[in-house]
Amino acid sequence: MIKHTNILILIFLLFSGRIFSQGAWAMSDMGGEKTPGSSATGLPVFEFKVYSNDNDLNAITQEMAGEHFLGGFISRKMYLLDSKYTYEVQTVPGNPQTRTMVRKPVIYDAVKKIERYLKKSVKKGEITLESASWEFNKVLDVAINVLTADTGSLEKTINNTNDMASLINLLTKRVILVL
Repeated sequence: MIKHTNILILIFLLFSGRIFSQGAWAMSDMGGEKTPGSSATGLPVFEFKVYSNDNDLNAITQEMAGEHFLGGFISRKMYLLDSKYTYEVQTVPGNPQTRTMVRKPVIYDAVKKIERYLKKSVKKGEITLESASWEFNKVLDVAINVLTADTGSLEKTINNTNDMASLINLLTKRVILVL
């Protein structure tokens, strides 16, 4: 009888350990740099989970978002980006004066730089409006979805990127958003 009880306890512990290890393995892949894969050029590829922002985008009206040179959909995404990345704090308690703070300023500043670069490129005729809209839409998707993820290695790569073409390439081709 004791042998059977010991065997049953051993089987129970083996199965419960397997269940717990599978749960830990599933939770370990929350986003960040994708180590096994690299791009064709040998540069790191970053992978982050994506969440639907359709409800937030549908709640933003055109009057709230204003106009953008790339269209109404991009202006609503920019409004969403600004509302998620920036917040106001009082400079001194009791004083109505506030200061704007930015969450993840490296990513936010990179998006703003890309916006200025694409606007200048469209005005000069170096890039079409459609391709600029597609690239900036992808950049905005990445920026909105990585707000809550651990982006330390991505921010280091952004800081080490020298020119705007490679920064756009980083955020459009080397960052993968996974459902």
